[in-house]
Amino acid sequence: MPALDRRLLKIQFSFLLVVLGGRCNQLAVAWWALQETGSALAFANMIACSIAAEVLARPLLGWLGDKYNKVLILKLASLTSVLTALLMVLLSATQQFNPWSVGALMLVGSAVAGVRDPLQSSIIPLFAGADQVSLAVRTKSMLSSIANLLGPVMASALIFGFGTTLAFTVDFFAMLAAALLIATIPSHVGASAPDEQAPTTNGFRMIYSGFKAVYGVKVEFYLALVAMLVNFALFPFFTILLPLYVKTVIQYPVTYLGLLDACFGLGILAGSYKIVGGLTERVPRDLCVAAGFALLGGNLWVAGTLSSILLVPLAFFCGGVGLMLINIPTSAVRLLATPKQHRNRIFATVSFLSAAASPLGSFAMNGLIAHLGVALTITSLGGMVLGLSLLVFLIPDFRTFMRRPDTQLSDAYLDKYPEAFGR
Repeated sequence: MPALDRRLLKIQFSFLLVVLGGRCNQLAVAWWALQETGSALAFANMIACSIAAEVLARPLLGWLGDKYNKVLILKLASLTSVLTALLMVLLSATQQFNPWSVGALMLVGSAVAGVRDPLQSSIIPLFAGADQVSLAVRTKSMLSSIANLLGPVMASALIFGFGTTLAFTVDFFAMLAAALLIATIPSHVGASAPDEQAPTTNGFRMIYSGFKAVYGVKVEFYLALVAMLVNFALFPFFTILLPLYVKTVIQYPVTYLGLLDACFGLGILAGSYKIVGGLTERVPRDLCVAAGFALLGGNLWVAGTLSSILLVPLAFFCGGVGLMLINIPTSAVRLLATPKQHRNRIFATVSFLSAAASPLGSFAMNGLIAHLGVALTITSLGGMVLGLSLLVFLIPDFRTFMRRPDTQLSDAYLDKYPEAFGR
């Protein structure tokens, strides 16, 4: 198989830098907010509002990638990220912790992430043929996992040794380097081909068409619903429950939080680089996806039930592998089976639906923690995800599409569900 286009590798490496900086920013904001306010409620509400902005930006702005130049949109998003990161550095350096100012920057950064997220996948066919899509998806996941592996370790070390300001500064330089990489990609690459007419429908109708298409493609719709229920548990686990568990329950230093995040990232790296590629060649993709959900549920259950310094990091490693067993096969099938002019909307809408419960989960944590405590809340959510892992086998046409070879997936959704795309 030929190597991937260097321009695609530049774009994917820029995403690595964005994720790396984002992990520094996320942990720095969490620690800074807990230090300044001492309130789990204020911290949880800030996180919930931030993720809500990102989730809403995906369907409301996802149509931009189908109508306009994808490369140009990436350049504008990168510039905005640089500016918000710079302002966060200034606030931290001057010790001006104002929940409204910090929250506003988090909202802008989250909205930009919501625009960038579907582009990470929908831009791949501009540089890769059908036989390279799975490789490109695995490479993207591998680079993101490297950032998820290095980010928590670096951020926790920076905060522990030097404070939050340096972590925010690293975030700024990561965003700046990513923007410079994107700037080297010629904008004309993302323009429509001369014989291809760009969509003329207005934004509101394109938003509606994205939801209509996902609802009509039943396999994607029901997969998104299962992922929504899983993310109800998974997002608040990493952003709220885990920092609270480490800081207030077991009372370990921030470096242990970084260790657990790093183990999860190492699992993602191992999964995207070797494990998923090897398994999907030998095991049907539908079984891999179900196993991925089960591993994620097991990760949460072990974290809430056991206190072993060996078994808990191992569970986080397995959870990272599980996430890749879900994301890589489903993303590759979605990218190949979706008609070209609907790809960004499909990815944006599926991403929105699967993450829609994340802010609800964040808000719900206050009540769950109050009634069950942190540890039992984590255990209960893990049990829920383990149960949900069986639901994927009830999804219509799930096995049919997941077991079809990549070379036979081109526009497969259009052939099976023509009414979903207005045919």
